[in-house]
This record gives sequence, structure tokens and C-alpha cells, in this order.
Amino acid sequence: MTVLSDRSTTATLVFARWTLHGHGQLTGDGVDIQLPPKEWHVLRLLLVSSGALMTKDQLLELAWPHGEVAEESLTRCIYSLRKHLKADKGFIKTIYGQGYRFTCSVSVVGHEQRRAMGRVCSACGQVSHG
Repeated sequence: MTVLSDRSTTATLVFARWTLHGHGQLTGDGVDIQLPPKEWHVLRLLLVSSGALMTKDQLLELAWPHGEVAEESLTRCIYSLRKHLKADKGFIKTIYGQGYRFTCSVSVVGHEQRRAMGRVCSACGQVSHG
């Protein structure tokens, strides 16, 4: 799959009654917050994984690519995301000893064609169209 430039991250991801905007804003269920960059990145990676297991190592490597980071940072990030998702915190399922899986279906809405579906790279979260 061809991966587009960083501008492609402006695509909006929609799941259940939630929307994760390309600029990091999470809206839905009475929530309208700007996620910190790492939380946004981890949530985006989980959303584009199409329900596949994202190992802890994959998430750490992709969300923290420029340095060593403790697994505790990922754990805190997941905890915070679940707190934001409130009653829907179960969408992020822990696969003990392995990683995490996102259990809700996700739609991609591009910034140019609001109803057009795009393909998202499950490795990096980039959106390609066509």
C-alpha cells in the first residue's frame, strides 16, 4: 500500500458514537478534548489495526520511535484513553502478556471527501485513497 504524506493524518476516524479527528481531538459521548500527542497516536494505531492484535512492542516502537521508553508509559497511555472513553473503555481489550486489540468497527472519513472511505495502513496509521 502506498503511504501518503503526514497531511493524510487529517483523516477522521469514527467508531461507535466517537470521532477521532486528525488533529488529535476526540469527540463524542459528552467529551470534546484535545488528546496529548502520544495518546492520539496510540489510539489512532489501535483504530487502524482492523481489530488485529497490536503487540506492546509494536505500539512502543511506532508511538515512541526515537528512544527507549518503559512499557509503563504505554500502560499509562491506555489507562488514560480508557478513562476518556468512559463506558466504552471495553473497546480497548487487553491481551495479557501480548498487547491490545480494538474491538469496535471503525470508519475512515477523508478530509477532502467527507463520506469517502480510505484505506489505512495498520502499521503506521497513514491513510491512502484509491
